[in-house]
Amino acid sequence: MSRTSTDEHQARPLASDDAATDRIGREVARKVGPRRWDMWFDSATRFVVDGGTLRVEADSRFVADWIEKHFRETIQTAARAELGEHAVISMRVQTRPGQDAGARTAVAPAPPPSERKPRSSRSRDRGPKLSGFEVGDSNRLAYDAANRVAEDLEGAASILFVHGDCGIGKTHLLRGICDRRKQMDRQAKVRYLTGEQFTNEYIHAVRNRELERFRKDIRRLDLLAIDDVQFLSNKSSTQSEFLHTVEQLTMAGATIVVASDEHPRAVNRFSSPLTSRFLSGMVVRIDRPDRELRVRLVRQLAASRALLLSDAAMDTLASRCVGSVRELLGGIARLDAIARIDGTPGMEELGSIAVQRALGDESTSSGGRPIRVSQIIEAVCGAVRVDRDDLLSNGRHRRVVLARGLCAYLAREMTNACFPEIASALGRTTHSTVHTADRRIRRQLEGDEIVVTGEGESVRLRDLVDEIRRSLRRG
Repeated sequence: MSRTSTDEHQARPLASDDAATDRIGREVARKVGPRRWDMWFDSATRFVVDGGTLRVEADSRFVADWIEKHFRETIQTAARAELGEHAVISMRVQTRPGQDAGARTAVAPAPPPSERKPRSSRSRDRGPKLSGFEVGDSNRLAYDAANRVAEDLEGAASILFVHGDCGIGKTHLLRGICDRRKQMDRQAKVRYLTGEQFTNEYIHAVRNRELERFRKDIRRLDLLAIDDVQFLSNKSSTQSEFLHTVEQLTMAGATIVVASDEHPRAVNRFSSPLTSRFLSGMVVRIDRPDRELRVRLVRQLAASRALLLSDAAMDTLASRCVGSVRELLGGIARLDAIARIDGTPGMEELGSIAVQRALGDESTSSGGRPIRVSQIIEAVCGAVRVDRDDLLSNGRHRRVVLARGLCAYLAREMTNACFPEIASALGRTTHSTVHTADRRIRRQLEGDEIVVTGEGESVRLRDLVDEIRRSLRRG
């Protein structure tokens, strides 16, 4: 999003052709500045002049309340200058066709029961997709599969198994599927449970002789979502009940969506029939978010807390928190705390120095111990799949050269070692070669280049550096 001038921003959110609306928007943009305009007005708010009234229509109650609290006086001044001293400001949340006032997403009319089975061939463009889920290369396949399941499209999998590390959006995706299905079909019977909840309800039903009621409630659903399904591991009776539930639901044309930390084959103590049933559906993996997605997530999370972050701050946060979305949430929470301690939350831009304050010294591991050049060499060799002996030799293989450059770059960034000390650790006789290697990596990072690791996998150099940094900080 361009930030070169406020004049570039004022036209986009102004739906009215009225010249007065245009002039009010331009004045507000000038007063609040381009960054606040981008965050609170550019795509989140529209101005509409109606006689002596200026309607300020925000896309959510949160945005409306924030503008009311922090920018009403600025808007009032601009409106009075254009419409006169008796100008009225009307703040409201935007509505869209098919919405009740104050709602944020359009709800499609429920199809007649006769359309429930077989699956419909509705257009996927009908209404919004899964809301609030940022999409990148790491989760695109899972997102597309989830949308097909959520909208009950022709050819969608009857069983969707989503797996990946903790904190990368599996629960968000499952809840989004449930919400979207209920939007598409108001009569649909949808339920979200964790594996632990399913287990506890089943045990309670057995102990209280209510098993038939439990089965009737579960097996009449149109969509059943089970999160953390690995909780069923080593519980043979519960697994058997769940397998029969899956069979009954799929026979009735219903959909089952499950999420796990691991691939169904890797979950310990899953019965062979249950594993086989999962594998008969669509199994998709969500990977950790790449840098581009992390930057977008930082921007979204910062806006939700009304934090103003510079581009450098967002980039630094994205490079420091590479493990999961939860790490990003933690980083944003600490930044928010610093802003509140300083007494300027949301009103002053936070830079990369604030991020360093929030996340701590990069030259130490999570245990507080200084990071040594030898640790960097070990981490780089592991990430690039290069033998330490090859790294310390005079070999010029492409991966060896890459590994030396990464060692030089990270040692300069994460330790207090000087170039001669780094050269000695890398087995170099002069420090000029290390200096050259460091500069080469910096140029490649600036050019956002792709490199090849030892497994023949092409990765962005930025992502590789971020991953090595993460492993070093974790000790």
